[in-house]
Amino acid sequence: MTQTIYDIAIVGGGPAGLSAALTGRIRNKEVALFERSEFSPKLQKAHLVDNYLGMPQITGQGMMQQFVAHCLAHNPVLIKEKVINIFPTGETFTLITPGNMYQAKTVILATGVVPTGLLRGERELLGRGVSYCATCDGMFYKDKDVAVISYTKEGEHEAEYLGELCRTVYYLPQYRGQLPPMRANVKIVTDRKPQAIAGDSQVERLVTDKEDLPVHGVFILRQSDPVENILAGLEMEGEVIKVKRDLSTNIPGVFAAGDCTGKPWQIAKATGEGLVAVLSAINYLEAKAK
Repeated sequence: MTQTIYDIAIVGGGPAGLSAALTGRIRNKEVALFERSEFSPKLQKAHLVDNYLGMPQITGQGMMQQFVAHCLAHNPVLIKEKVINIFPTGETFTLITPGNMYQAKTVILATGVVPTGLLRGERELLGRGVSYCATCDGMFYKDKDVAVISYTKEGEHEAEYLGELCRTVYYLPQYRGQLPPMRANVKIVTDRKPQAIAGDSQVERLVTDKEDLPVHGVFILRQSDPVENILAGLEMEGEVIKVKRDLSTNIPGVFAAGDCTGKPWQIAKATGEGLVAVLSAINYLEAKAK
């Protein structure tokens, strides 16, 4: 079976991603929209939004419902999976999720901002004991000790899965809420905060505000991962993606929009950038076709 090669893959379903997907479909492009959560939980928690033109006194949830309904009515392909890696493959890009691979001619990053700072040592030890996907990398730690730092309840399933493979799993939930019973070798650690990941060339321990945990691997599960770790070689400007005026990045065929390009973190800015990014992606596709 031939795999679909999408014209545009959009990573993130907040206002910027939805705006890009809507215009992409109106322009008759094959659009894949990757959104693994519930369409910008951050905006949905807003009690009232009163500075978006034409939508006075609307709740964040009401606004997102209108955005989502308008966009999905134009039928982009909605893929409810987390993109954990993107890399160029000849004329296209390959997007990797925990269970699948997808291809697209262009990519728009609309990932928002990572709400938690990186741990010390996280970037340096990525791929050398630090992972963002238990399903992908769990087998490397068979009969070894690992730590799971999770900012969402989804981490509970990942910890259980790792418990089938690993000798010991230390589970450090960074969210509130009741935890379910877990298998005997999954040790729930709620009395200390992760501070750094340490090791010479491989992960050797997780440093906390109390004693360290000796581990071979650390799995970090956030709502969204640091975008520069998803796409190697992406040029950053501090914590945000460096973009040109047309919202292109330093990687040809890759564009960015919304909070991930920096302040102001406003809805109108995000939807406008989504529009500009998708028009730039379409111009890029048309120029290549010639």
